[in-house]
Amino acid sequence: MVTEAAYAALAAENAVLRHDLAVARDDLTTALQRIAALEAKKTPPPSFVKANRPMREPTVRRRRAPAQNRARQREQPTDTQRHHLRLCPDCGSRLGGVHVGRRRQVVDVPPPVAVVVTEHQMEKGWCAGCRKWHEASLDLSGIVVGQRRLGIRVAALVAHLRTVLRLPIRSIQRYLADLHGLRVSVGEIVGLLQQVAAHGATAVTQIRDQARRRPVVHADETSWREAGRNGYAWLLATPEGERYVERHQSRAGAVANALLGEDFTGVLVTDFYAGYNDTPGGQHQRCWVHLLRDLHALGEAHPTHDETQTWVAQVKAVFACIQSSLQSPRTSDERALPLVERLHRELRTLGAQFVQARDHPCRPLAWRLWHFQHELLTCVSDPRVPPDNNAAERAIRPLVIARKISGGTRSARGSQTQMCLYSLAATWLVQGHAPLDEFRRLLQTPFPQV
Repeated sequence: MVTEAAYAALAAENAVLRHDLAVARDDLTTALQRIAALEAKKTPPPSFVKANRPMREPTVRRRRAPAQNRARQREQPTDTQRHHLRLCPDCGSRLGGVHVGRRRQVVDVPPPVAVVVTEHQMEKGWCAGCRKWHEASLDLSGIVVGQRRLGIRVAALVAHLRTVLRLPIRSIQRYLADLHGLRVSVGEIVGLLQQVAAHGATAVTQIRDQARRRPVVHADETSWREAGRNGYAWLLATPEGERYVERHQSRAGAVANALLGEDFTGVLVTDFYAGYNDTPGGQHQRCWVHLLRDLHALGEAHPTHDETQTWVAQVKAVFACIQSSLQSPRTSDERALPLVERLHRELRTLGAQFVQARDHPCRPLAWRLWHFQHELLTCVSDPRVPPDNNAAERAIRPLVIARKISGGTRSARGSQTQMCLYSLAATWLVQGHAPLDEFRRLLQTPFPQV
């Protein structure tokens, strides 16, 4: 039981707490009134003060691939040097349980090897019965290119430096002199490249014919000057790895038709250049990336034009739907048919919205949607077809860089050599082969008889 003294003590403590609570409430009321008065006198911040941005939610860090969660992979050693330890370095006692405690690899290259010059001496003798001189026969097929003095290893190296590494002729000349002590003239290097291209002409023709038979072919073109005159390098690229290039003076559609051949029945993927409008054969897919790039430029050019911004967003929404359909698994073509019809109606509606409005900023792209509405949806109906022309854009980029470095070629034969060597090297690279080894293997085969 609670005694009267304890009860009196609790009552006194309760009275003190009630008094403190009342004082705290009065202080809180005074503080709130003071805050309200200060807020009323508060002036807006200057214009140069940026508004507070809400804190972003922490992003989840993407997990690395399991192959990256380990130390650097060791190279296969070509030489092993073991550093022995038999006695204790402190007290000189003999050590037990000796084993390899740590490894360290040093990767280096051997010093450059000088060229090997092999002199073939053919004996010659006089036959008294035949009354004529006879000379020992010499067969250097697979060792040297044609009647030249340079072997196939030098020829393959020069072709690799020129085509894959895109070195100028004089840089190749300096490379051979500095690293291998081989002195060659510029004309000899050019002639060697022409000989390699002639040796690979049959292989290039096979690459072109194989590309024409593929179900999906990408095409693109870029300028290529020849003897100071403008021209164009036309490219065919396939998902299977074929890369074929030809140089023509014209950029007309007849060149694209001849490049594909009359028997082409696959799907052609290109940009919106008019030279591809009347190509033969099967279906066509126009590049969505080119269209999206122009849509982005249109939106940036008219940031305050609500009608333009709305139209651009609607076209981008169509592509977003195409992307989602490409990422989802497809069970049959019948499932894609309703989607193609719906997207076709949307593109036709968006194109017709401004195709007749001559002064509207959306008219050029609206006309593009209206004119190519069928050729923008082939990727939805055929899962083998990508929505972009990225394969051709990436394949033709090395030619663009080579053109900027060298400025083009000086003759028709130089252009033919450049296109032939690039077709070979680009095809080998995409298909996972080493161009240097492939050039050497190509030159070891007998010269094709035309």
